[in-house]
Amino acid sequence: MKNKAALLFGALALVVAGVTIFNIYLNHNISNTTASKQIQVTNDSLKEENKELKKQLSEVRPSAQEQQKRDYLNTVNQFIDVSYHREKEGYEERKKVAKSIMDKELYEQFYPSEKFVYGDSYTSIPNDVQLYVQQYDGGQEEVEVIAEFTNHLVIKDENVDDQTHDIIKVSLRKEENKWVVYSIEELKTEIMK
Repeated sequence: MKNKAALLFGALALVVAGVTIFNIYLNHNISNTTASKQIQVTNDSLKEENKELKKQLSEVRPSAQEQQKRDYLNTVNQFIDVSYHREKEGYEERKKVAKSIMDKELYEQFYPSEKFVYGDSYTSIPNDVQLYVQQYDGGQEEVEVIAEFTNHLVIKDENVDDQTHDIIKVSLRKEENKWVVYSIEELKTEIMK
């Protein structure tokens, strides 16, 4: 009977060990499958979120055409600042900027001498600049922009303190991958009361 009991005990131990190993194997496979499915679901949701973010980015990022428009409008703003802002302070810096955004003839028209010729008491500062553009279809080498602004002129020595309402047409062309102002036409200048 001892042999039978030992044999029965050994068989039972072997079955318990076999069932335990089988359970460990199944648990491992189920865990891997569940983890794999979770990773796949997470991966799919991240891919979907990535698509949405790319779509939003493409809507926010300016197109090449819009970037060109921004570039020439920025050049016009710089032009107004360096050509209508006149005062001794900052003259050299404005002159450097003007040389980079104006063609040679126009530059010499606005900056005919090395030094600021108006004296210490003269200031002219443009503000409230509004720009109106023609339709820009991209690829154009020349554009025109209408600029409307108020210019505040002060000449302390002569007791002058005036504001003018100015409207100008600025013509630009693309040279060496940047916009350059080559012509300006004053459309209207009136003294405001």
